[in-house]
Amino acid sequence: MNDQEKKTKNKKLLTYYLILGACILVLAAIAVAVTLSITLNKDEVIDDGNDQVIDDGGNDDNDDGNDDSTDTSGDTTFGMPVETVNALNSYGFYHNTTLDKYYLHTGIDFAGAAGDEVYAVQGGTVESIVTDPRLMGTTVTIAHENGLKTVYSFVDAAEGLAAGDKVEKGDVIATVAEPMGQEYKDGAHLHFEIFLNDKAVDPEEYLDIDEK
Repeated sequence: MNDQEKKTKNKKLLTYYLILGACILVLAAIAVAVTLSITLNKDEVIDDGNDQVIDDGGNDDNDDGNDDSTDTSGDTTFGMPVETVNALNSYGFYHNTTLDKYYLHTGIDFAGAAGDEVYAVQGGTVESIVTDPRLMGTTVTIAHENGLKTVYSFVDAAEGLAAGDKVEKGDVIATVAEPMGQEYKDGAHLHFEIFLNDKAVDPEEYLDIDEK
């Protein structure tokens, strides 16, 4: 092999080694970049996870607290005005045997005995206590929320009960009176009415009456 051939071969080898070295450097740079990228991504995932845990935990706690605080409102369901449910006359057109007349009966009559306890069906404020033995005897009217009023007639008001008093659902507000007034032939009973925005409505829309 002459000198010229040796020089050509050496140049080729040098070129080969330079290319190989460059490839190795490029691969090393790529490996370093990939490693850094993976490390950074892991850090971001860890940070995101921590942020989510902190935020979600705080929100859940706050939501639970808010839910508890908003659930402290009073009981808005209706109870029964008497212990034993025996409906004599329902809401609607009926014949009044005492007056011998047909007209709209704007409530429900619950049969009972004089002295039976009468209960507030929902919490509210006593609006009035009116007595007229010729018509409805004593009538207790209680105002509730959302424009509702309940009316209890042919009763004797509980001792000490007065207009403006606050009552809770189930409180004894009266007792059934002796038969009197315009429905006395029906015997002792509670005449119960519900008014919505000062208009009489069927109490069965609010009461759960199992027996009639």
